[in-house]
This record gives sequence, structure tokens and C-alpha cells, in this order.
Amino acid sequence: MIKFVTCLLPALLLAGCSSLASLPGTDRLDPRSAPFMPAQPFPVPANVERLIGPEDCQGAQLAAQEFEMPDYPVRAYSRGLQGWVVVRFHVYDTGRPARVRAAEAVPAGHFEAAAVRAVEDWRFRQLPEGQALSNCVVLFEFRNGAVRVR
Repeated sequence: MIKFVTCLLPALLLAGCSSLASLPGTDRLDPRSAPFMPAQPFPVPANVERLIGPEDCQGAQLAAQEFEMPDYPVRAYSRGLQGWVVVRFHVYDTGRPARVRAAEAVPAGHFEAAAVRAVEDWRFRQLPEGQALSNCVVLFEFRNGAVRVR
């Protein structure tokens, strides 16, 4: 019984800590409330024009109607990391993105999930029925504690 409790107790404490950020007055625990301190210079971003082929995202005008920028990942912010992510996706006639994926990222493993989740939630102007846009590209820059699209 004691062995079970000692194994269970750390798991319960960790589960309880995950909800601390939602409690009033705990915003100081989020490192993003402090000034961003870069640990390295911003890496040279990808040449987006080079990544777009002649048939990519052609056939209709891509027009975002609802979009939110991704949050700067907490761990990357607290470590002073900066980088960029190229996200590729399709847009169906409903205006919903599909097959969203990170095509390139520097540094790898830090910003991709936030960028992909953001694009998955975006909504675009509806296209004529049966029409779709393939291989659309967006570049997210995670720089100096802020996120922007280029």
C-alpha cells in the first residue's frame, strides 16, 4: 500500500500543477509574462518564393477570414529560442484547411506544433464547389518573443 501511494503521489502532484496557470494570480508562473531574453540570433528564414512551385496554391485567391496567430511556446520562450516554421496545407471548397504539416523548421522540434495547430484552426473564404487549393505555404517567424507571418 505504501509503495502504491508513493508512486501515485508524484503523479497527482504533477497533474495538479498543470492547472496552476489557470488560477488567478499565477500568471507570473508563465515565463511569457517576463521580457524575452534571446539566447541566440534569429536564424536566416527560408526563402518562401523558392519553396512555392508554379502549381502550388493556384486556381483561386486564398483569403483568410478567421485566423489567430499561434502562441509562442512556453518552453522555447523560457529558453530564449527563436526560429521559423514553413507550414504547407490544402484548402477545400468549404474554406477549411486540410493536410496541414510543417515542411521545414529551424530549430527543429520547438515551434512546429504551435504553427500547425494555428493553421488547422484558420478559416478561409469558401471556394467554388469542388474546387481546392493545394500546397499553400505560410512562414511563421517566432522572433523576440512574438509571432508573425511572412
